Amino acid sequence: MITRRGRTVGGALAGTVAALALAAAPAHADDTPPYALPPLVAAGAAHDQDLAAEVAYWTTDRIAQAGFNDDFGNENGQGADAYAPTGGWDALSAPWSSGGLISRTAGKLLVHMHNTGNTSDTRYDSCSANVVTSANQSVITAAGHCFRVDSNYGATGTYEADNAVFIPGFNGAGLARHVPGGTPGTTLPGPDVAPYGVWGVSQAWVTYEWHVHSNWTLGADVGMAVVAKPGESRPIGQVVGAQNIAFGASGNPKQLYQFGYPTDNIRNWYWGKNNDGTNGDLGVPAAQRRGYDGRTMMYAHSDASIDDAQLGDMGHDMPSAMSPGSSGGPWLTGFDPATGTGTQIAVTSRFTNSTGDAPAVNLLGPLSWALGPWSVGQGFGVQSKAVYDLAQAATP
Repeated sequence: MITRRGRTVGGALAGTVAALALAAAPAHADDTPPYALPPLVAAGAAHDQDLAAEVAYWTTDRIAQAGFNDDFGNENGQGADAYAPTGGWDALSAPWSSGGLISRTAGKLLVHMHNTGNTSDTRYDSCSANVVTSANQSVITAAGHCFRVDSNYGATGTYEADNAVFIPGFNGAGLARHVPGGTPGTTLPGPDVAPYGVWGVSQAWVTYEWHVHSNWTLGADVGMAVVAKPGESRPIGQVVGAQNIAFGASGNPKQLYQFGYPTDNIRNWYWGKNNDGTNGDLGVPAAQRRGYDGRTMMYAHSDASIDDAQLGDMGHDMPSAMSPGSSGGPWLTGFDPATGTGTQIAVTSRFTNSTGDAPAVNLLGPLSWALGPWSVGQGFGVQSKAVYDLAQAATP
């Protein structure tokens, strides 16, 4: 089964939901160790062979199947083509074409998951990720829901990643779509698609509270992983570089930049379509409507971010037209467009509206995806630092 999830809860009803969640949480969640997923590539004599097999699984056909959009209820990456707003790209989203460090450190994260209670029940997911400075020069940041979801998230059962790859600088412009019913083939991506190669995820961690709740109520939707490339002796940080990372950023950071690979449009406020493909402008002027297909790295930026009322200094909101697929992508402050460098303080987690009070549950039926035009960046707090410390101490 191919499933891409929505990342759409916000904050109305948060008082009741948060109270219930806090009642179930330990008194000192910040002191509780992060959750380590079972190794995707285990240590030992077979490590190199298993790493190569993990990467080889992601043929060009499977990359397209998992990484391209599924609009109009289609599956297998058979959605509509991307289109630009007739009024031109703007601060809400635009293709990143300025190069620099971010064009190498940010990339596409492709994930195969299985139901822990039924290993034959599997799904793909498409997220974004980024390389950050670390002791082992091998750490990527992403959202917790890119690696693990459960019934708190709306899943039927618990799904965890068992095979995942990171493609820094991913470029899907010339990649053909998956053909439903066809075989995945054996063709692997070349430098046109993966200019810095395909890196296998060997281990991944999520914050303790995401492991327990998986519903954003407590604001801990952060995951990190270590990656390695078959046949490459250098860590990824030496190959593509790394962005600085900071924890505990508070207040109201200015000039936030959000990067990622928006893919599906079902929860794209600016798409201008309903789930069945009919027009549904949601009040968005025609000149601002746009669509994505997962092929291109996009960015949004804002000088007017606000703290998320539900997450305190762990969350940041900004006007953004990014969509699912951008989840896990980096939020940077102090960003220099000329060099593509900044300090990462958050990852794309979900959506809200400009006041941060989008419904926390599905109240809108067929329009439940239309909860607001803003993105929420899950900030890096104490629990994220604990995840980072485990990741940077690991051997990829």
